[in-house]
Parts: sequence; structure tokens; C-alpha cells
Amino acid sequence: MLEKKVAEIKPFRGGDRLQSGIAGLDELLDGGIPQGNLVVLSGDPGSGKTVFCWQFLYEGATKYNEPGVYISLEESESTIIAGAKEFGWDLQKLINEKKMKVVVVELYDFERLKNLIEDTIRSINAKRVVIDPGVIFRLFFERELDARKRIVALGKMLKEIECTTIITNEISLDKQSSLYGLEEYVADGVILLYHTKIGSHFIRSIGILKMRNTKISEKLKPIIISKTGVSVLVKSDLFLEEQK
Repeated sequence: MLEKKVAEIKPFRGGDRLQSGIAGLDELLDGGIPQGNLVVLSGDPGSGKTVFCWQFLYEGATKYNEPGVYISLEESESTIIAGAKEFGWDLQKLINEKKMKVVVVELYDFERLKNLIEDTIRSINAKRVVIDPGVIFRLFFERELDARKRIVALGKMLKEIECTTIITNEISLDKQSSLYGLEEYVADGVILLYHTKIGSHFIRSIGILKMRNTKISEKLKPIIISKTGVSVLVKSDLFLEEQK
């Protein structure tokens, strides 16, 4: 009886999936990210989080006709545009064509931030959203209880609008700093990027901790960051020992 019930469960696929634009990633996600999912992208410094986000938005707007919004809680618009251009991604052109908006937030009123994000998404009917870096949320609150309530409310709003959202987070010294329960209670997915020193080498890798309604790969896979962006080497294994 149990075997029959398991056999009836079908994977979540088809038109409900969004192509990430990250080479090789969708193969680890059973075909892509379920549309409308909220994903926390966690990584240590230098792991490629920001490049990943630029690529996610640029490829979405240019290849899949999915407008995007970049909410920056740290970098200036000019820095973002210049950084992306090094990879051949002309964000300014997309902004001029109203296929993208870059919003630099310089306020610490979380309710105003939430309303700004919603208004910006609706202004161009955005399908993809990036909030970078999510760790800055910690500056908005004095009490953890307030932070948890407001951040959970933000996550629910983003899912109700049915935008596919990436919020970045920091990992430091092999420990992940939680975004006040966003990963545990609201996020549909958590993707981990690592930039680890093994012997005399630095190893970049990616892992899918969870992704709702998705059969995920449970293996860490190596990644490279080249002049064309982030690529997941899905056919390669991750070697964590220095070769002699």
C-alpha cells in the first residue's frame, strides 16, 4: 500500500519552472526553480553570490522576457552596473528598456522598504527579484522578535506577488547566520555557495539544501566563475583533498 502511494507522487515540473540562467544549475533542480519560489542564496565572501544574482536577472530579462528588480541594500547603482558590465551584462540597457530596475535603499524603516519593494515590482510587472545583501536586515531592528515578524511578512508578500525571489545571506567560518527564520519558515529554497581553502587551493562549490516541490541533487558540485558568469560543473565531482 505504501509503495502504491509513493508511486502516485509526481515530480513538480513543466511550465511551472523558471530557468535560472545559471549554466548547469537547473540540472540540479529537476529542470529549474519553481516559479514564485523564494530562495535564500547563502555563501561566504568571494563565493560568487552577487555575480550569481546579476546573471539570474540579466538572463531572465534577455532570454526569457522576465523583467527583474535588483534591491541593493549596500552597493550603489553605478557600482552594480559597472560590475555586471565586466561580464558582458548591460544592465543600463535593460533599465532604459524598462526590463529592469535597480533600487538602492538608504533607509532603515522596514515597512517602507517592504512597500518600496512591492511598488517597484508592480511598476514593471517584474517576474524576478533580488535583495542583496539580506544580512543588512539586521540593521533595521533592535529586537529579534520584531525582525522575525517583519521579515516573515516580507517573505509572504513576495510569494503572494508570485515573483521568483533571491535573497542573499552570509556564511562565515562554516556557520550560516539565519535571517530571523526566513530560511526555516518562509523560504522555499536554500542554495549554498562555498569558497573553501583546501591545502594550497581554493575550491568553489554549490549545494542545494532544499527546494520545495523539487527533486534536488544531494551532492556538492564544483562551480567556476569566468568572464561569462557562473557555471555549475554538473558532470564533475568535487575533490576536497589536495592532489599530491
